[in-house]
Amino acid sequence: MMMKKNSLPGMCIGLLVGCSGLTVVQADDCSAIRAQYQCQDDARYPLHLSFDDGPALQTPELVQVLQREHIPATFFVLAGKVDCERILTEQCLPRSPTSDGSDCEAYQQCRQRRDVLADTRKAGFEIGSHSYLHLHYTQVPPEQARADFVRARQLLEPYLTTSPPLFRLPFGDGWFNHKENNGQVLKMLEQTGFTHIDWQFSAFDWNTDNQQGDKILSNVLEQVCQRRQGGVVLFHDGVPEQMNEGRLFTIRNMARWIPAMRCVVDFKPLSFFVKNLAEK
Repeated sequence: MMMKKNSLPGMCIGLLVGCSGLTVVQADDCSAIRAQYQCQDDARYPLHLSFDDGPALQTPELVQVLQREHIPATFFVLAGKVDCERILTEQCLPRSPTSDGSDCEAYQQCRQRRDVLADTRKAGFEIGSHSYLHLHYTQVPPEQARADFVRARQLLEPYLTTSPPLFRLPFGDGWFNHKENNGQVLKMLEQTGFTHIDWQFSAFDWNTDNQQGDKILSNVLEQVCQRRQGGVVLFHDGVPEQMNEGRLFTIRNMARWIPAMRCVVDFKPLSFFVKNLAEK
């Protein structure tokens, strides 16, 4: 059964749901998409989706879409969002010294986020650390950076999916930004036992100026087609300064963007790009 849905600006894309459950677009529409972004004819580049700054309470919406479309992805999570014991100590007990957290909303929300993380892992997605806090770790004292890396690993150990575990520095510090300090911070990660994962493309979905129409989709397709190569793309499912609310524009539009992306990319697991990773 064919449905019509507006995808790219000024373009009506014919969407088909195949017997596999995957949503695809008609060949003519794919030709138009490739022409719009000046892609090579029939070229499809390997791409891995990654999401930073979660878990958020809306992350399950994104997980459901990716599961339905059989798309692998990696989630780099902030350990501070699932440090429920610290929340109990710092936010609940000062108000109610005998509280076990059952009467504390902040603690209950933390447990929800922890459940989201556990469910994401159970769904078969890769989980990596985005450290404990969302800081420029090239600009903090080395002892604080090391302590946060260790603390994040301890908190996330039940959820990390690979050996060695994955890590992505916030803000692209240490390899993309502030490269003058990259040796020190990346060495700390190695000493903590992590493998750092960067990205080759960014959706720039954190920028509110892009959260309209299909600008975020265009950001991805333009980069892939201009460079004519594949890699890992950075999206966000969470917001660093928000404990519960996710990057809603990305989460709620991903299902609409996937068919157009499939015209240009071939979704791959992280192991396609990062070798010698063993599953835990």
